[in-house]
Amino acid sequence: MIGLVALGVMAAGATRAAPAELVQSFKDWAVVCDNLRTCQVAGFASEDSELPAVLRLSRTGQASAPARIEIDLGGEASIESKSLTLAIDGRAVMTTRAAASDNGYGLVTVLAGAQVGPLLGAARNGTLLSIRAGDKDLGQVSLAGMVAALRYVDDQQKRGGTLTAMIAKGPDPAASVPAPPVLPVLHAAPAIAQTGLPPKPPAVVQALAGCEVEPGSEGKPEAFRLSADKVLWQIPCGGGAYNFSSVFIVVDKTGRAGVAPLEGVDDGLATNADYDPKTRVLDAYDKGRGIGDCGNSSKWVWTGDTFELSESRVMPVCRGYGGDWPVIFRAKVQ
Repeated sequence: MIGLVALGVMAAGATRAAPAELVQSFKDWAVVCDNLRTCQVAGFASEDSELPAVLRLSRTGQASAPARIEIDLGGEASIESKSLTLAIDGRAVMTTRAAASDNGYGLVTVLAGAQVGPLLGAARNGTLLSIRAGDKDLGQVSLAGMVAALRYVDDQQKRGGTLTAMIAKGPDPAASVPAPPVLPVLHAAPAIAQTGLPPKPPAVVQALAGCEVEPGSEGKPEAFRLSADKVLWQIPCGGGAYNFSSVFIVVDKTGRAGVAPLEGVDDGLATNADYDPKTRVLDAYDKGRGIGDCGNSSKWVWTGDTFELSESRVMPVCRGYGGDWPVIFRAKVQ
């Protein structure tokens, strides 16, 4: 199994409210929990499987919240009948319906409510989940690590010993599960007209950035007005096939320059980054590899004095995960 990818910008920005220990892997399974105790779990096929599928389980931290399962069969699964059978070690457990994935490439089946418990119960002592159409296997998910991953979720959501736990069940009622933390609220600075911007970065910015922008490199220096007396510069600073770095520097009206105050980032450096003056949000993402099935991303909002972290996502293992990367930190921006 490929191990945890480097968390980069995301991990640095998320340390305030979502420590890195909330990102864990267990054999063929990975878990990401956020600052509100919402957890997302991913189970993968073994690395030698010829029929890879991904099982995504999500559950919020609310005491009575149900778990939801989505099984993605990927782009290789295309069938006339959308009726599927889920089997554990060759034994049929239930039938379900499949639909085209959001991108129209491959099939996805969703389990919710009364279907989730029986599947997890049957899988608890199993080794392999097979997704079948008739007698044909379309996908497989290894169950190695599933119990440890779900037990970890029970622990993070403080469900251990309660009727609501997925693995660590006990007699305590749902009411004994503590409420999740309150969603943080951030206040974006007022939007400001992007007028009177300098045509090129002053020498102090180039010197602070320490990056030589060569002809043909990705992007060019760009300026954004943060306020009447502050300008944000984005300076390209190298890259490769799919990840390109920029340094963000703030200059005040006196000409003093400093690296942009991105919460959790000391050097103002971000990957594949953009700033949107309309929303006052600076976003960045870092692919673990070219196909984009792993990596991390962050968003910061300019509040007038600093860029506060508003969202971080991560997929910690490179195993063919589809869909949005799981959230490790979230806040509401007003």
